[in-house]
Formats: sequence, structure tokens, C-alpha cells
Amino acid sequence: MPGYAGLQTNVFTWLIMAGMTGWWIISIGFAPGWEREGWPSLLKSVYGFVWLDFGLDILLRFLMLAYNAVEWGNNTPRLMAQTVDTVNSTLLYCGLFWLLVTMAYGLAVQRKGAGPMSLAREFTPEFSYRAAIPVAVLASGAFYLTAEERRLPLVLITPLGLLATLYMVPAVVIWWDHFRQPGPKWQISGVHVIVLLPALVHGWTSPYRENLAPILLIPLIAAMFAGRRPALRKMLPAGLICLLVLSSLVSSYRRIKWDNVRPEDVAGELSRGGFSGWLTGASNEPVRRFHAFDSMLLTVNLVPALQPFSGRNLLIAPFIRGFVPRFIYSDKGAADAGVNFGTRIWAFDNPTSRDRPVASIAPSMPGDLYEAGGLLYIVMGGLIWGALLGLVDGWKGHLPEFCGAAITVLVATQCAMSVERDFDNSLSTFIQTLLVFVLTAGVIALARRRNPEFAQNFDSTFDPTMEHS
Repeated sequence: MPGYAGLQTNVFTWLIMAGMTGWWIISIGFAPGWEREGWPSLLKSVYGFVWLDFGLDILLRFLMLAYNAVEWGNNTPRLMAQTVDTVNSTLLYCGLFWLLVTMAYGLAVQRKGAGPMSLAREFTPEFSYRAAIPVAVLASGAFYLTAEERRLPLVLITPLGLLATLYMVPAVVIWWDHFRQPGPKWQISGVHVIVLLPALVHGWTSPYRENLAPILLIPLIAAMFAGRRPALRKMLPAGLICLLVLSSLVSSYRRIKWDNVRPEDVAGELSRGGFSGWLTGASNEPVRRFHAFDSMLLTVNLVPALQPFSGRNLLIAPFIRGFVPRFIYSDKGAADAGVNFGTRIWAFDNPTSRDRPVASIAPSMPGDLYEAGGLLYIVMGGLIWGALLGLVDGWKGHLPEFCGAAITVLVATQCAMSVERDFDNSLSTFIQTLLVFVLTAGVIALARRRNPEFAQNFDSTFDPTMEHS
């Protein structure tokens, strides 16, 4: 037994949890292709990544806190002190949010065509092989320039950063083409490594797991869309190992980059701790990071009893941020929900932290909606998010496999962390990413029609020696 108690619960708590878990399991069937392909369909749809995130950030996290709300929380008894009514209300709000997301998704995914995503056909394998290396180099430079605000004007940081993320499109198409070819899959050429370079640069300049994750996600998603089906018994432990290694690398590098700890000191600590010490440290980081339920619980406890609803217009703001560039509307909101939540809710019981800036703390998507406008915002926000996911999955269902891989990998990390993060930033970034993707594809299509030389250079048959070393 743990040294501390878990969350306060009663019979009603576990009935709510059972119902929410049951619907979460049933809702796996909404993933396109689930009946035909099984679990790989989760990694081939944007809905699948959100489904996995809800299971980890809400369901699994609640079970962890129900067992030990102190050591697996933030090492204080504040979560353990929450009343049963607060815990039950939080679970009900989370369950309602997921129910509405799935209902809206199920209606919106029924598309009759590819809609605006039809332009994704411009990113053919031939085009991808020709453009991959120049795009990888340019994206790496863009990530370096956008890592610090002082290097560029504010109005350029978001557009340039979004354009840089498009390196994933030719990268995943090249890997998709590799996995559909006969022969050993471990035999790769230099181009397959080079196209992953921007992810390494992005993680080096901005050490977050989601920036390094494409190094693993690009080959994985490409393999799924190419028809490869790794055994689930191998995928699960491999995924856990990758998470632990990635978390260890990121946390160690952050100490070097942000805390000015010498690399040899970090390496020495790892070697002295041995494998058990490394495993403990590597596992603690993910445990602390998956705190969507914690954030939601604290929000429900404080709002509106001790803190009023903020009244932020979360139902409109993401679309303004997503569609309107900052150089047109300079007063549009900034991505500061995490900082505001950290000061207003997360550090509420710590007066010292409330009086000075704190680190950005993810408020959770349902928690952010509740803090802004209560139950109504949870209802409307869940419907909007589910509808957007459904539209994207419905449209890409009418595209070739390499197009579906490109769209999925572009927003995979955003969807895989959406339940944890605030509604405004998650939606606006999702919209911005796909909007830049469609506009870029439109520019390529226009260039093909107006410039025959462009079409000849990028649509000629690619050199087959680039495929295998």
C-alpha cells in the first residue's frame, strides 16, 4: 500500500467511472476502419490519437490518483483533500465531454468527398523525393530561427513555424513508399535519415517530447498506411520503452540547456544511479506530465466557488486565431492559457507562486472550457472538437494512402496531447496547421498548371537508387 491515501470516492464515483470507461471502450468503434483493420486504425486517424489521449490523461490518471493522490500527484495532499462531490462532478464533466466529442465525430465523419483536403494529392511520391532534402534543410533553419522570439518579428514566428512543420509531409511519404516496397525494411538510405533531421533540430532548440516524437511517429504512421501490421504484443512494450527513453533524454537535456548543469554531471548522475535509478527517473517524468484530470479536478473545486468563470469566448477565439494572421489582426489572443491557469488555479493554494509568474501548466481541454463558461461551454466545446476531428478523418478517407499518412502525421502529436491542453490553443493550432498544409498544396498545384518546367522537374520519375542503400 502507498504511504498516502488516494482520492476520496464512493459507490457513485465508481459507477460513473464504469460508465465512462464502458463508453470509451465502445467508442473505439468510431475509428475509421476499426472493423476491418483493428488496432492499427487508431494510428491512422486523428480521432484515434485523441481516443488514446483521453484514456491516458483522464481514465488511467484517475485510477492512479485513486490509489495514491500524493506521490503520484504533486507530492502535496491537495488532491487527496478534494471532496467526493468534487471528484464525482469532475468525472461527470469529463464523461459528458467525451460523449459529445464522439457523437459529433460520428456525424461529421460521414463525408462524400475529400473536400479541401483533395489538394493533398499534390504531394506525390515523386514530388516528395525531389523536395524532401531541400525542405528538411529549410525546416531545420526555420526551427532554429523561431526558437527564440528575439530572432524574428512576432508576426513571422507562427507562420514560419507552421511552414517548417510541413517537413513531415515529404518525410512520411518517402517512408510510406519505403514500407510498400519488397525487401528488408531495415535497409534504408540516407534520404530516410535526412528527412528526420528537422525533428532532431526542433527538439534541440525546444526540448519537448512532442518536438522529438516525429522521429518515431513518421516511420510508424508510414508503416501503418503502407499496410504493415506490427504485433501488438511487440508494439506496447516498444512504445513504453520509447516513452521512457524520450522522457529521460528530454529531462536530462533540459537540465543542461535551462539549468546550466554540466553534461558530465548529468551523465555521472545517470551512471551512479544505475538502471533502477534511470528507470525511476524516466518513469517519474511521464507520471507528472499526464495531469489533465488533476487540472480538471482543481478547476471544478475552485470555479465558481472561489474563482468566477472567466467568461473567455473560447467558442469563437480559436477560429479567429486559426484563420486570421497576426499581421492582419495584431490584437488577437496569445497562447497564454497555460500561464494564466498556472497562476490562477494550479498555484491557488500557494500565495508565493500566485504573486510571481509560474511555468505554463496545461489546464486540460474540458477544464479550460469549464473555467471559461461552465457546463454550456463543455457541451459546445466537445461538439466543436468532435466535429473538426470528424471532418478531417472523413475527408482524408477519400484520398490515397500516402495523403492520409501526410495529414495524420502533421497533427498526430497535437491530437495525442489535446485532452491535456487548453481548448483555444489546441483548436487554433489544429486549424492553422491544416490551413497552411492546404494553402501550400494549392500553391504547388497552381505552379504545376502555370509552369510546365516546374511540373517536369518535380513530377518526373524519381531515382530508384534513392530508395535502397
